[in-house]
Amino acid sequence: MKKLLLAAFLLVGASAFAQQTRDMKIDLIKPAANDKIINGQPFEIEYIITNTSTEPTIATDSMIVLYILNNNQQLNIPGQSPSFTTNRILNQNDTIWRKFTLQLTINGTTGPTPIPFCVRLFAQNGNQTIDPSQTNNNACNTVTVSLSEVSKAIAAMKVYPNPASDLLTISLDYPKAKQVKVLDITGRVVATQEITGLETNVNVSGLNSGVYVYQIIDVDGETINSGKFSVAK
Repeated sequence: MKKLLLAAFLLVGASAFAQQTRDMKIDLIKPAANDKIINGQPFEIEYIITNTSTEPTIATDSMIVLYILNNNQQLNIPGQSPSFTTNRILNQNDTIWRKFTLQLTINGTTGPTPIPFCVRLFAQNGNQTIDPSQTNNNACNTVTVSLSEVSKAIAAMKVYPNPASDLLTISLDYPKAKQVKVLDITGRVVATQEITGLETNVNVSGLNSGVYVYQIIDVDGETINSGKFSVAK
């Protein structure tokens, strides 16, 4: 009986040891090298996970994939956990393919700026790592990140003077900007002005002193920027 128990213990121990020697590899497909990513606009993430060892995975193994921008900023996919269970056995050279859409936001980038985009894989069973070597668990491509044209224009936009008494001047170099709307604190439109050049003057001389909101409307009727200003008499 003792021999049977010892054999069972050794079998479980050998199985646990084997479980920790699997080698999982990740390859980054999208974004590809030299792809252009516009800050604030959706782009695709696509990768393939491969079991490159002779030891098969088990259905309860989980894969944790992190998305790293510029070696330090970890990105998140809204509604998606970085961890998912394989739910199937992966034999040698079996793969898992995944594809998502992510909208990138990175502060301080005017671009175009070459930045490494990386996927980093951690394979686990419960809290136990099943791929301790971590030899091919990181894949990177250098992409070009830049602001969209409207983001560049908004970043350079000037609204003055603040407070205003007679004219509010908006300096904006964006050809798709069409109109300025001024709203009071109740949301009522109290002034409008068409945008026809680089500088637009909005007459606010008839407005009472107080806080107002300006909106920049584009040719598609979308509000591309808004902000507060004061009128002082």
